[in-house]
Amino acid sequence: MHKKKLLIVAVVVIVTLTFFSFDSIEENAHSRKPVQQTISKMRPEFSLPDLQGKTRNIKEWDNNYIVLNFWATWCPPCREEIPEFIALQKEYATSNLQFIGVAIDDDVSVNQFALEMGINYPNLIAEMQGIELARQYGNSMGALPFSVIINPEGQIIAQQIGLLERSKILATTQLSKD
Repeated sequence: MHKKKLLIVAVVVIVTLTFFSFDSIEENAHSRKPVQQTISKMRPEFSLPDLQGKTRNIKEWDNNYIVLNFWATWCPPCREEIPEFIALQKEYATSNLQFIGVAIDDDVSVNQFALEMGINYPNLIAEMQGIELARQYGNSMGALPFSVIINPEGQIIAQQIGLLERSKILATTQLSKD
């Protein structure tokens, strides 16, 4: 299992470094922002187990703005953005905003991390099948973290490879605290 995690980490690091190398060629050398795309396509449907082992379907959160975040416990940038997601979930829970984590990881690691961090939103366990699911949502690079914002009608309205910042979430959803 340890070798499998090391292999996954190596692949993610190589893909991420390759992505940022190509990204810097295309962009001005002074600008190194993660890729954000605005699109409008229907979100793919999927079901995965949550931390309690209950199968959850993405349709459960229809009629909300959803921030769907693909992450792993061994991914430093993923770990970096989670405290902001926790804060936003708490601040905007009554404002039609729902965060959902999709962990490219095992349930034991995710459970431990979620308890340590006090994660207050659903986390679904995808293990390696999460890479393919992320591709279906537009992550052709296979990099982590990867997030999409889905509107209440089920359309993907933004994609982000790399850290997703509070300001981008609020600008995209245009939600206000109730």
